[in-house]
Amino acid sequence: MLKQKLRASFIHFLVSSFIITNFLFVIFFIWYPSPYDEINGIKHLLVVLIGVDIVLGPLLTFILYKKNKPSLKFDLSVIITIQLIALIYGMHAIYQGHPVYVVYAVDRFELIPAKDAHPERAKYDEFKVSTFWRPKLVYAKLPTDRVERNKLLFETVFEGKEDLERRPEYYEPIRKYTENIIKRGIDPAVLFSNEDKKNKLKQFLQKTNKTEKDFAFLPLVGKEKDIVIAVNRKTGEIAGTIDVYPWLQG
Repeated sequence: MLKQKLRASFIHFLVSSFIITNFLFVIFFIWYPSPYDEINGIKHLLVVLIGVDIVLGPLLTFILYKKNKPSLKFDLSVIITIQLIALIYGMHAIYQGHPVYVVYAVDRFELIPAKDAHPERAKYDEFKVSTFWRPKLVYAKLPTDRVERNKLLFETVFEGKEDLERRPEYYEPIRKYTENIIKRGIDPAVLFSNEDKKNKLKQFLQKTNKTEKDFAFLPLVGKEKDIVIAVNRKTGEIAGTIDVYPWLQG
């Protein structure tokens, strides 16, 4: 009897693990490439998902399994239903929160989740992206026309509509505005003001084999926490991130 229970539970575990492993691949390599997984705080959802689908499901199978048991099919169908509900809920919640755009607006980079993204409103075809794919880096440009700028301000402040960073109609190719972004970089002497922060900067520079003068450092705003993003001053490319709180009051 014990051997049969272990076998049934192990098969259940293998099937559940296969499904979850494929889903984790989508999460960490497509929806939440590092560091977006950490700063968006999806760990608690993953813990619940893995706990129900990989631990609880096979455990219940082990407890309830008994060959030739009249209610065995019903018992297993209930377990599978619970797993499916947990999986669908987890997938939906994680999908809704994953960043579709990484937007630079005014003085910071910010993640725009799928639930708030409106790719169909973008004026450039390259930004009419699939909300199921990797985050797209863009620049949100304030309208140059005074009337349009005032309209945006009024809608944001008085009508509660989306602010600049959530308006795809204002998205521009970020490569055209590298100089503007670099100018807003935070002074490294102020940003990395204590020993712990200096050590994190040192580790980052060792990995890139460059000096702090080669980068502009700007805030990257996440749901769970904010960190620093480093922009290469020569190429304008994102060189990486540093796990340091970017705001001076921090």
